[in-house]
Amino acid sequence: MTKGQHTDSPSNKPRSRGIRASQQKLRTAQLAAGFKSQAEVVDKIQQIEGLKKAPRSLVSRVFRGESVDPLSIERVAKALDVQAWALYLDSAEVEHQSSNDAPENDEPHGSHANQGLLSPGTQPTQMQTPTNGEIQKAPQAEPSLDQPLSVEEHSVDDSHSDGNNGPSQPSAPEQAHQAQQKNKRMPFLVVTLIVLLGVLVIDRFWPMDNANSSGSTLAGIVDIDNKVVAVMPIKGRRGADITRSIEQLLAGPTELIVGSSALHAGVQSPQELLRSKKADLVISGELIEIGRYIAVRLFLSRDEDMQQVWSGVFSKSSSQQYLELQLKNGLNTLLTKRPIADIADWYSLQRFLNGMQHFEGERSEQVILRAMADFQRVISSAPDLVHGYAGMCAALVEQNLQTSDKNNLEEASKYCSAGLEIEPNSVFIQNALGNLARVKGDYLIANAHFEQALHADPNDVTALQKMAESQMRIFLKSRDPELFSQILSQLEHAAELEPNNWKIPYTQGRAHYFKGDQLGAIDYFSQAAELSVNYQTLNNLGALEFCVGDLQNAKAHYQQALTLKPKHTVLLSNIAVLHFYLGENQQALDIFEPQIKLITEEGGPGLYQLWSNVADVYRTQGHIKKALQAYRNAMSELDREVSQGEANVMQKASRLAMYILVTELSPELQTEPLLASLKEQAEALNAAADPVSLHQLALSWLHLGDEDKARHYRDKLRAICPGFAASPDFNALEQKTWGPQRET
Repeated sequence: MTKGQHTDSPSNKPRSRGIRASQQKLRTAQLAAGFKSQAEVVDKIQQIEGLKKAPRSLVSRVFRGESVDPLSIERVAKALDVQAWALYLDSAEVEHQSSNDAPENDEPHGSHANQGLLSPGTQPTQMQTPTNGEIQKAPQAEPSLDQPLSVEEHSVDDSHSDGNNGPSQPSAPEQAHQAQQKNKRMPFLVVTLIVLLGVLVIDRFWPMDNANSSGSTLAGIVDIDNKVVAVMPIKGRRGADITRSIEQLLAGPTELIVGSSALHAGVQSPQELLRSKKADLVISGELIEIGRYIAVRLFLSRDEDMQQVWSGVFSKSSSQQYLELQLKNGLNTLLTKRPIADIADWYSLQRFLNGMQHFEGERSEQVILRAMADFQRVISSAPDLVHGYAGMCAALVEQNLQTSDKNNLEEASKYCSAGLEIEPNSVFIQNALGNLARVKGDYLIANAHFEQALHADPNDVTALQKMAESQMRIFLKSRDPELFSQILSQLEHAAELEPNNWKIPYTQGRAHYFKGDQLGAIDYFSQAAELSVNYQTLNNLGALEFCVGDLQNAKAHYQQALTLKPKHTVLLSNIAVLHFYLGENQQALDIFEPQIKLITEEGGPGLYQLWSNVADVYRTQGHIKKALQAYRNAMSELDREVSQGEANVMQKASRLAMYILVTELSPELQTEPLLASLKEQAEALNAAADPVSLHQLALSWLHLGDEDKARHYRDKLRAICPGFAASPDFNALEQKTWGPQRET
């Protein structure tokens, strides 16, 4: 698995394994728990865990602030009745200790050794834990060991320096005095050196009272040869699958029997098996569920020790293939008899899943910001963990969809690149890269990333759903029936894996809508609304009911969505269009015009559909100048959207219709070459099949003067979307007269 907690010091010392606890926080927690001494903490741990031997060495190392494995701090935290993370060193304490402990800096200026976490996009040789306001000291020469130590600090007094600013030479009496002082100190220095040497020898060779403690053996090689290994059942969702995979991985190198974990279902702790001599080594685990995902960590117990050996996250629907691959990577150090590698920080993984859980509901600015806060904390606490960067990339893409701000996509690309450097095969980073490419309009690149994620985990629902969205855009251009069948197959597989995920039937509804199957789309949007009552499901359900002519249910669902988002632009626009279709033009304008005023005052972008709809109302009422300005604003907004990627059929048909209407309302623009060009563009879109494009083509041919072609597309629209075909614009096809009344 990937690296987790990173503890490099700013002075670029060799990296110590494990993490350190804050001595100040430990003392505070100890007093709050009512313990007067560390010995009482030792007794509490021994009592909780039922140990025969008191873990004095473990507690001592934790309280001294030494680097230990995370589980050691958890054991102390449990005795003190606090969360383990509450005892960790924070960034300020790390900097303070580093400044006190570091020798004079001998790194060249600009070295990576003293850099904090670089922003995504600027890749360091190795990711560093972020530091605040860190400043390098200029290199200083260390004092020679041959020179006597001065009682006073070295300083330069400009008032006593000569013209060359060199140090003054001591007089003969002063030299004699310094030599005398040196001789007096020599016996003291010799004794000090002997004592220090003795301490080092004892620390290196004298056996500790808890020699097999988790901290001292964390980096050691675990010998599994000729050992009886037991696996305890892991409880929770997919726990049985994970347990079986562990047994299968260990069955070859050891004499473990697959399925033997069932014999230990009633065992309360690994120590029971160890004390009863039923096993030499015990593998156990912890599993927690967070939204669509699970976090798992594995422990190895031997004698009285327990140490964490691996941690990771899965989707609840992950394939067995993916589970086994991740577990194999995690247990590979045991199987190959290598030192136990760095372990992904358990609390950072949980925080990552908390951030991912925000995406399971409806997208909103508040939800995205909360997710970003979680992902930033993951990057801060575990800069070598891919998950934080993948999460930030995904969140910034969502932010772009919410705000249409391209800067978000640029920032997302930086985070995705940083994550790709850490772990290129991560399904999380591949899905984030795929979604980033999809939103940019690079659908083939997006599909390549999703396929890589699905190669690792064929059951990755995020990849299945997002790839279907990407392929829909390709389908809108090609209308390839085989591609559409592939889209439906992927979504059906995703629905089987996660039947309670509302986004799957929601995407299925979109697919059927793009295909022209409106009744099928309504069925799927209804399923999505049953699973999650939110603005997206209700608004789309209302739009489709409007499409098929079920105006009463459309109005009801619009009103229900309005209670959730009373100021949402798209929803208000849909309600206004409903009034327009019913001939209630003033009621439509009462909704449209405040939105137009707000966009004009704030100077922000507006939806091209909003401008186009209000232009249609003005045109119908004969307000030509207002209609022309609204159409031009609509085309400007549409061009801005198209600039983010290649235009699809709906966007092309919408722009053509608006251009034709502007030309009709502006006689000075009407020329034979222009009209011929517009007709040619309309002919090029004759394969369009979605309701929006059919509506726009019928409108285009109507205002180009070809009523037969206008009826052709109006009738095709009526066959799949009779509600849209009831537009007041098409009344002229029945009355044989049309055209706006000009303003006087």
